[in-house]
Amino acid sequence: MDILRILIDFLKIYIPPMVANGIPVVVSKFIKGRPLDRGKYLSDGKRILGDGKTVEGTTFAILTGTLMGAIIGILNYYSLQYCFTGFLGSLGGILGDITKSFFKRRIGIERGGMLPLVDQLDFYLGSTLFIYLCPICAHPSLDVFLFGIIIIPLLHLSTNYIAFKLHLKSVPW
Repeated sequence: MDILRILIDFLKIYIPPMVANGIPVVVSKFIKGRPLDRGKYLSDGKRILGDGKTVEGTTFAILTGTLMGAIIGILNYYSLQYCFTGFLGSLGGILGDITKSFFKRRIGIERGGMLPLVDQLDFYLGSTLFIYLCPICAHPSLDVFLFGIIIIPLLHLSTNYIAFKLHLKSVPW
């Protein structure tokens, strides 16, 4: 069945960046993080990123996503391709999220403020870009990518709501 192939391919490529995207929320509950921007402000008087983007959250996110890629690689006949995909997908996803935070601060949206669709797709588009830049990564087909465009916002909203109910997040989005 074609939808089953799309789902399996989607999961093999995007589980690492999806896990990486959620890890900083969990890490922040156990470790007081150091802000990536070191508390610095730009000339517009606004923080570069804010307290929500930390060295620890970023590091654990990339490491966890890479580990997920390695596990997927082992389950796929010891394929190194998924290790690279997990690492670069996680790195790209986290950098996509950081880039979004930078622009949210510029337009006056503070930490926790919502920017519909951008909040849901930032890591997905960042991870896809980084995966496509690497010739040895597992690249999603167009149908897998489009499936993600539809499913990621739904997954993102539902997992954030669960994190809110578990008191891991202060807002449900």
